Amino acid sequence: MELATRHASRTVVRSGRSTVLDAEGRRALLARSELFAGLPAPVLDDLAERSHGRYLDSGELVFRNNDPADFAALVAEGAVYAILYGPDGRELIVDMAGSGQAIGEAALLGASVHHFTAVAVGMATVLLLRRVHLARLLTEPQFLNRVLLLLAARVSRTAKALETMCLYSLESRLARYLLDAAERDGHGVGQIQLPPTQGILASMLNASRPKLNALLQGWQRAGLISRERNVLYVHDFEQLRRKACAPERRL
Repeated sequence: MELATRHASRTVVRSGRSTVLDAEGRRALLARSELFAGLPAPVLDDLAERSHGRYLDSGELVFRNNDPADFAALVAEGAVYAILYGPDGRELIVDMAGSGQAIGEAALLGASVHHFTAVAVGMATVLLLRRVHLARLLTEPQFLNRVLLLLAARVSRTAKALETMCLYSLESRLARYLLDAAERDGHGVGQIQLPPTQGILASMLNASRPKLNALLQGWQRAGLISRERNVLYVHDFEQLRRKACAPERRL
């Protein structure tokens, strides 16, 4: 399989960084994030002073699997993927964090190591939050409950992904991905923004790029979908739902 992060670094281009993470920018990011929105102003001011920003090039690591988990990262701009690597180098994208979302937040609850590798896809800006600076905040029930809810949502997404990858064919995996994307990004409308490269999509589906490409071309010929660069159009949602429910066929 083509390495998604390496491929992305060749193809994702931005004209420049638009996020400036001075103290005011850090505070604004914290105030609109899933994790810290609504916290008292003095708490946000203190976190803004103690945290620091980091600019990432495409393919640059935030942390590696099994690195000490003494910090979490809050994405200010761009996207960071959570990736697992097999012994043969094959990669599997199991989650992602976009602007305003945290990644590696299990570190805040005392996890000893990170359990995946976090990689920027395209240029990204993150805010690094050290666990030692959040010790007092973690005694606050409101904040602790929010961290637990976000972790529970991540566990739910991971469990759903494992179910799909283990029990469904590639055709069903792709159909399920497209239905979820249509609901999440387009509110059920048939226009879906695909990941920057087909290699990344293949890593999300635990598939080889040639097999994924052959499947997409077959669906295009059948009139189920059409594509224009990284935008995919679904023309028959009912057929896509039937494909999504078909289990893996065993010999």
